[in-house]
Amino acid sequence: MAADAVSLDVSKRRVPLRKPATPDDLADARVRQALGQPPRCEWAQRHEGLMRYHDDVWGERPDGDREYFERMMLEIFHAGLSWTLIWNKHEGIRRAYHGFDVETVAAYGPADVERLLHDPAVVRSQRKIEAAAANAQQVLDIQARAGSFEAYLLDLPDSQSAKIAELKRTFGFMGPGTSRSFLESTGLVAPPHHPYCAKAGQKVWSAA
Repeated sequence: MAADAVSLDVSKRRVPLRKPATPDDLADARVRQALGQPPRCEWAQRHEGLMRYHDDVWGERPDGDREYFERMMLEIFHAGLSWTLIWNKHEGIRRAYHGFDVETVAAYGPADVERLLHDPAVVRSQRKIEAAAANAQQVLDIQARAGSFEAYLLDLPDSQSAKIAELKRTFGFMGPGTSRSFLESTGLVAPPHHPYCAKAGQKVWSAA
């Protein structure tokens, strides 16, 4: 009886988000398997909202340039903060940024910066708020040259390091960690699903 050989208690530890599996993750996954729970990266098992993010968003193809821009900005807002905090706030952030409509955000001026600095629904960092407008302007320029933001992203160099270097050159607040997270979140590179996760063996859409 395999279940009898396993303590049927999942640990109460804090699990690093969107990170490769640790031995403790593997141990907790064995407990969940014995309990008949769906196989999912351990960090996503701890929070209902993160389950939805993991299953329906992370690594899945965005629905057009607006959503690519939204995922980029959520990763920028995430820098230095908890991803759980950002995902809990994402609906409020989306409303405050006019649904991440690229043309609207590109036109933001001082009044919009001031509005967002006083909005508790968003990350109130002036540099990140200003980066949203500047990056939206970059997306508009890219759309004019490449036809779409997605076309530009799909035409990035093959290697992950070269993709990251290009994003860092082009966009504000897109350091190596933020750029990598953006590529993983959009499925432009494979996200690091835990080996026991049901999504671990799936080919990312951009490589299909």
